[in-house]
Amino acid sequence: MAQVPLPTPIYHFTHISNLSSLISSGGIICKNGVDSSSITYQSSAYESVQGHRESFEVPVDPGGVIHDYVPFYFNSLSPMLYAVHRGNIPGVDMREVVFFKTTAQTVDGAGKLFVFTDGHGIMALTDYYNDLTELSEVPWNVVNAKYWNNFVDGSRLRQSEFLVHSKLDWELIETIGVYNQTMKDRVESLIQHLAHKPSVEIKLGWYF
Repeated sequence: MAQVPLPTPIYHFTHISNLSSLISSGGIICKNGVDSSSITYQSSAYESVQGHRESFEVPVDPGGVIHDYVPFYFNSLSPMLYAVHRGNIPGVDMREVVFFKTTAQTVDGAGKLFVFTDGHGIMALTDYYNDLTELSEVPWNVVNAKYWNNFVDGSRLRQSEFLVHSKLDWELIETIGVYNQTMKDRVESLIQHLAHKPSVEIKLGWYF
């Protein structure tokens, strides 16, 4: 079994048009939090899948449904981002997607509640965990491979998730990854007034 990377990076992506709302909310909030507020939010996901996540019950503490959590992947190069790259998500240009990177250990150290999975969160074969000592259960050989389709069930396994309950506070974001200088300038302009300014970096390796 592949070794667990320590610290363990996790990645959340969103359309840049959502950044101002996230800043005003003090961080990245879960889908149910967005829906119960007046926040304007542009989705970068399949709406059909979102319906399943809205009702899928998380089987370990702190429980609830997946939409009570902020979703992260263990690799920026996910099948979901590939769908954006292929133009399968209407109205979303991959070049306008921004990444928020932190680590599982940072989340845990801040006392945030979380769970994580060994595959796509709504799939029957996927198991859930809530203790970082169980990170070895994540299929790291698939998560860190160049091509997930070289593996049986590779798409499900590559979409192993780290789910932060309710909200990922802005202060816990370590790096913001962007596609080009234009996006870097836009992000830096939006965060220039904040006390916590994550490093904004052009990260072409995080994109297809």
